[in-house]
Amino acid sequence: MNTAPVVSIIGRPNVGKSCLFNRITGRKLAVVDDFEGITRDRNYSPASWNGVGFVVADTGGLIPTSREAIPSAINRQVDIAIEESDLVVFLVEAGTGPTDLDEMIARRLRKRAGDKVLCVVNKAESTQAADDLHLFFTLGLGDPMPVSALHGSGTADMLDTIAARLGSKDTRGAAGHGRAGDGVRIAILGRPNAGKSSLVNKVLRQDRMIVDSVAGTTRDAIDSTLEYNGNRVVLVDTAGLRRKSQVRNNVEYYSNLRALGSIQRSDICVLLIDAVSGLGEQDLKILERVLEFNKGIICAWNKWDRVEKDSKTFDRMCANARHGCIELRNVPMISISALTGLRVTAILDEALAVQERMQHKVPSKEFNEKVHAWVRAKPHPVTGGKEIRILAGKQRAATYPMFYFYTSNHLKVVSSYKRYLVNKIYENYDFAGCPVRISFRPPGRSMRR
Repeated sequence: MNTAPVVSIIGRPNVGKSCLFNRITGRKLAVVDDFEGITRDRNYSPASWNGVGFVVADTGGLIPTSREAIPSAINRQVDIAIEESDLVVFLVEAGTGPTDLDEMIARRLRKRAGDKVLCVVNKAESTQAADDLHLFFTLGLGDPMPVSALHGSGTADMLDTIAARLGSKDTRGAAGHGRAGDGVRIAILGRPNAGKSSLVNKVLRQDRMIVDSVAGTTRDAIDSTLEYNGNRVVLVDTAGLRRKSQVRNNVEYYSNLRALGSIQRSDICVLLIDAVSGLGEQDLKILERVLEFNKGIICAWNKWDRVEKDSKTFDRMCANARHGCIELRNVPMISISALTGLRVTAILDEALAVQERMQHKVPSKEFNEKVHAWVRAKPHPVTGGKEIRILAGKQRAATYPMFYFYTSNHLKVVSSYKRYLVNKIYENYDFAGCPVRISFRPPGRSMRR
């Protein structure tokens, strides 16, 4: 639900909407490239100016006359953005003058947005562009404002006008579609066309993301907030992560970076796997990335409605996946169908459970007793003529389960023994879906004595 005024940036393709969005937010959140049609979904971010807080929304290029599938979907997204908006920034381009498409969009905006429109002329840094500003009065949307989204000129005056036009609307709060300060952030990850946007739409029960059968429809990471069983949840739908060898242009390159950034700023990641095609190498690469960032992880086998199955199909699929990848052995798995809605809310339940496990603290005394028992049952082998003794263990403060082991000759601990201790932690404590990390430290003076 919106609690802050919303300012949407509307215009024909390639007039600099995403560049202006990045200028207003002060961060490179939207993919920017010289090709048309790069932005397709609505991209939201909180912003403020002169003490007025609002949410700015980047949109896809508006093409009212096109009958193609993707542009038609963009038009629907823009219409939704207009309906949600308190103010619409209609962006046109200096140098070309009002085009026929600008005129068509202006008529659409006059009819649908009324007095909520602010006409802004981008790429107006030159003297000639300033002289041609009067041409845009013909759009019938008031005084056009010259700006340069790339260089920043004129944007302060534009933001002054936006803040004045919003007036007291910012008193409703400063949250809305922006980053939640206290919610659980869940990133939806997977290969292209795994069903990520369909899953988000089904959970939100609205067409927030564009869904298309063409792989790679989503290019930006989009945040959507909802309340679930008294918990604030932020869903992040991301572009499908591709192998580096398959990234063929700047758009896919930046989209991959955006997806990786979504992992970094999330709490829990849902790896969406196509149950029909099965677990692939790229799925394991995504899992590796998630674990590198020490995030909670859940595996969801999507398109379960299309799988020929019996009562043991799911168990076999999970067992085969865990046998083939050791990192999956402690990862919760769910079978879902984003198309039919089968068990989609179970993802939220499991994500909240994993988040609770991530924050679980093990009592020091209890943990030390278990460590001593593990070491007695299986002492560390003598390595390089050096005796390695595990003297104590303790959980350290972190956003994920992190344990220190105080050890003689701590640099000589072998990897097989590290795996043994990690497995023991998983066996004795419910850290399913959590990345358990251990570190070895030399004992203090009192411990050595």
